[in-house]
Amino acid sequence: MTFAHGRASPRALRGQPRSSSSGDRPPEPGAAQSQWRFKMRIAGRRRPASRPVWAGAAVLMVSAVLVGALPAFSQSAKPVPPATAPAPGTKAPAPRTPDAASPKPPATGLRAEAEKKAGALALASADGERTCPLELKTTAAPGGFAIGFDAACAAIPFTTQTVAWTPDPSGSILFLSAQGRTIAEFTEGAGGAYEALREGDGVYFLAPPSVLAEDLVRPEEIIGDWNLARVAGTPICRWTFLETPVPGGFSVTAAPGCDGLGGFVPKAWHLEGGNVVVTAATGNGLVRFARQEDGGWAKVPERGRPLLMMRP
Repeated sequence: MTFAHGRASPRALRGQPRSSSSGDRPPEPGAAQSQWRFKMRIAGRRRPASRPVWAGAAVLMVSAVLVGALPAFSQSAKPVPPATAPAPGTKAPAPRTPDAASPKPPATGLRAEAEKKAGALALASADGERTCPLELKTTAAPGGFAIGFDAACAAIPFTTQTVAWTPDPSGSILFLSAQGRTIAEFTEGAGGAYEALREGDGVYFLAPPSVLAEDLVRPEEIIGDWNLARVAGTPICRWTFLETPVPGGFSVTAAPGCDGLGGFVPKAWHLEGGNVVVTAATGNGLVRFARQEDGGWAKVPERGRPLLMMRP
């Protein structure tokens, strides 16, 4: 059945077999049909596998989400400002330093020794013209123990550099600077007195005020004749101390026969902090005598051969 225009109606075509192209139509049975089947199998292997539609859509959706999130992430991340140098003419802030540590407490043995020597003392120059009270304390200080000076101690220059003191294993008393350097070393003498010899500064004494007052010697106690001996009771020479002023103090003369003193010829004498100092006629030699408990005098420091001075 046909329409007016010569085409078959759809209803007429439903019952007819669908035509296929010559390439897809199987040939007649035989060798040609076998070749056709082989060619179709090869073509089926080369045909790419089709990807499901939903997989491609999912990839597109994930990509869109990531692309849209990038601006928001870049806005939320706060950039770190670069380090800037201080403006010209300004100082960089100083680093914080820990607070200075308080002085460490001295060892138990050292404190026990300090307690024996601590107390109120007097400091005096050798000539007795400069004296001042001070106190050796047992409270901790940098390098040792605290020391307190009276205002009058400013007349003795090295006291302004002294910030602490400490007992020495030898029995001496050390005055220390803020850097721990020894300013003066006072060696122990008789009667609780200490003596220090500072290079280029002279001799200084450290003792209880009562002891220091007793050690002061009056010139009239020295004027007159004195026997000198290496051993007590065996004189080898005699000196006469005069009150005649000469350069370096007062005049002193030696009696004949004083060759046993190794060529030392006395010229002048003077008092220094309770000691008798005799200077030589030539050179810079001198002999220092300290008072003894028996009333005599002995050469100090006790180095080399002893030399005693006693009344005849």
